[in-house]
Parts: sequence; C-alpha cells; structure tokens
Amino acid sequence: MTTTRHRTSPVRRPSFTGNLAWSMAGNGGYALCQWFVLVVVARLGTPAMVGDYALGLAIGAPVVLLANLSLRTVLVTDPNGEHPFRRYLSVRLVGMGVAMGVISAIVIAFGLSPAVVLLVGAAKAFDGIGDIYLGLLQRHHDQRSIAAAQLVNGGLTVALVAALLWGTSSIAWAAAGSAAASALTWLMCCAPFAGRFRNRPDPRVRQHTHRAAGGVAELLWTALPLGLASGLSSLTVNVPRYALEHRLGATALGVFAAAGYLVLTGNVFFSAIAQTLLPRLTELRVHGTPAGFRGLLWQSLLGVGVAGGLGVWAAWLFGSEILRRLYGEQYAGASGQGGRVLTVLTLATVLGGLCFVLDAGLSAARRFTGQLAVNAAVLLAAGLGALLLVPRYGVLGAAWATAVAALVHCALKWEVLRRAL
Repeated sequence: MTTTRHRTSPVRRPSFTGNLAWSMAGNGGYALCQWFVLVVVARLGTPAMVGDYALGLAIGAPVVLLANLSLRTVLVTDPNGEHPFRRYLSVRLVGMGVAMGVISAIVIAFGLSPAVVLLVGAAKAFDGIGDIYLGLLQRHHDQRSIAAAQLVNGGLTVALVAALLWGTSSIAWAAAGSAAASALTWLMCCAPFAGRFRNRPDPRVRQHTHRAAGGVAELLWTALPLGLASGLSSLTVNVPRYALEHRLGATALGVFAAAGYLVLTGNVFFSAIAQTLLPRLTELRVHGTPAGFRGLLWQSLLGVGVAGGLGVWAAWLFGSEILRRLYGEQYAGASGQGGRVLTVLTLATVLGGLCFVLDAGLSAARRFTGQLAVNAAVLLAAGLGALLLVPRYGVLGAAWATAVAALVHCALKWEVLRRAL
C-alpha cells in the first residue's frame, strides 16, 4: 500500500445554482438534439425506420448500461479517492468491448438487421467511454465542461444523421453518423476536458490510497450491484418496446417511440437535478449533517413533483396537437389516442424524476445493493404490465405498463431510502 499526501490551496467551486443551470443546459440541449434526430428520421424516412432505430436503442442501451457498471457514480461518490482514474477508465474500456460482443451475439441469435443495431450500439459504447471522463469533471464540479461536451455530441449527431439520411435514404447510414458523432465527441471533447483534472487531487480528499493488488477486483465488487441495477433499469424501460415490436411490428414501435422522445425533456431536467445533487449530497454525507442531507433531498423531491405536475397537465391539454404538428397525423392517432399515450408517458416520466432524486440520495449514501433488489422487482412489474396490457390496448397499453413500472419503482426506492436514513 502506498500513501501520498497532497496539500492544496482552496479551490473556488461554482455555485450549486450555477452548476444546476449548466447541467440543465447540457442535458436539455443533448436531449433536444436526440429528439431532433427522431424528427429527422420521421420526416425523411418512415415510421418503420423510426421503429428500426428505436429497436437499436432498445437493444444497445441496456447492454451498454450494464457494462458501464455505473462507474461514473462510483467515481463521483468515492469517499477517499481509493481508486485512480486510470483504473476506472481501464474497466470502462473493457466493459464497452464486452458490450459490443454481447450486442453482436443478440443480433445473431435473434436474426436482427445487423447494421442498424450494431451501429447504434457502437454509438452508445463510444458515449460510455466519454461518460467516464465526464464523471471526473463531475467530481470536480465542472458542469460547464460537461455541458459543452453534451452539446457538441448532440449537434454533431443531428448534423451527421440528417446529412447521411438525406443523401442515402438509409437508416443504417444514419446510425453510422450517430456512432461517428459519439466517437468524435469522446476524442475531441471529453478526454481533453478531463485531462485538466487527471493529476489534480480532489480537494475533498486528504489522502489517496491506491491499492496495487486486487484494486480492479475491489472496484468491480463495489460497482457491480449498482451497474446491474442500472442495466435492469434500462431493460425495464425497454420491455414495453420489445412487447410492442413483437406484437404489432416496427410501425407501432415507431409511434410509441415518437411520443416517448417528447418526454425526454423531463428526463433531462430531472437528470440534471440528480447529477448536480450527487456530489453535494456526497459531501453532506461525509462532512455535513444528517439534517442538511435530508433537507436538500426533500427540497429536490418537492421541486420535481411540482414541475412534473405541470408537465402532465400540459400533455393532457395539448398532447394530440403537439404530436400532429411535429410528426404528422399518423403519430397523433385516431380519437386523440396519441395525446393519451403522451399524457401517460409524461406521468411515468414524473415518477421517474422522483426516482432520479431518490437514486442520488441512495448513491450518496453508498447504498448500492438495495438499488439492485428494487430494480429487479420493477423489471418484473414492467414485464407483467406489458404482458397484460400491450395485447389488449396496444400502444396505450405499453404506455400504461411504463407508468405502472415507474410507480412501483418510486414506491420501493422511497422505502429503501427511508430505511437508510
């Protein structure tokens, strides 16, 4: 064991509100660009193309998230700096290689179109590599650089997908544009931005203890429960999509995905709050008071609940018209069904936003194992909901299955955090 002591002068950090603003700008801009990608595919292509692209995401995202092992969260909440950044990076690189192997095996086993699924999976894998660099920036409260990288990634993705789809009329080439944008962002933005902090000690940490023997195994053992929980969470979100594609085909999945992408704005808002909360809650857990920890958590839950209620009300009033104007008549559905789907998905997003905040509290408290058990139960709820509701109600049934899973998720996370506190 080797121990190195660092003496550092106080570093002025951005304010919480400033970091929250940058986080919302970065996450919001990135989500907006992801939605623009869907609009481009819907306008230049067909609902089936939207469905093919959404299927690639539905397969690639859970696999990559599982392979991510939520190392970014572990890095941000590492209380004593026990693992060097290069260890996190090495594990992430290996994980992304394994993820691409698993995605390839899924393509072969189920006879899927290889080009779209593999290229969308590659885009997610490149994003995963860049994500660990963003974790280092987050640990040092540099949300501005994180936002810049997200905006570059989103802008490049829209530009390349639009250009290639317009020039080739091929969804596979569009997916290749998405993968290229993610790779360029990793190499040109994420790695250079984080390079400023690679050798800079964290001002919160008085001692850095880096174990040479068993270091990677120890890191994997710490991260595995949370990584499995994240993978299960992504799989839960996509279970209704699998059921829709299997039962009604790519066109129905495309209609559902179009409505789902509209509520990404809410996810981005809630994710920005959680990302900004996480390092603050970690500091309150280590150096602050239980009352301060609880107070910040309750304020955040209240803010998410109020903002989410307004979003559900807006979707109920204007959902069908928004879908009609953005995507076309076939996405709005007959008798305003598209609006009902959007309203239910918005409700599910609000419940998910509460879970984002609860997850931040659990992660700051380093309660990773409990999250795995909860997410396994939620996956079961999503599967049962999709099995019962999709065959009878179609796209609307998939939306309700998503909302039921989100409600179970929120209730269980609340109980786990209550016990932890």
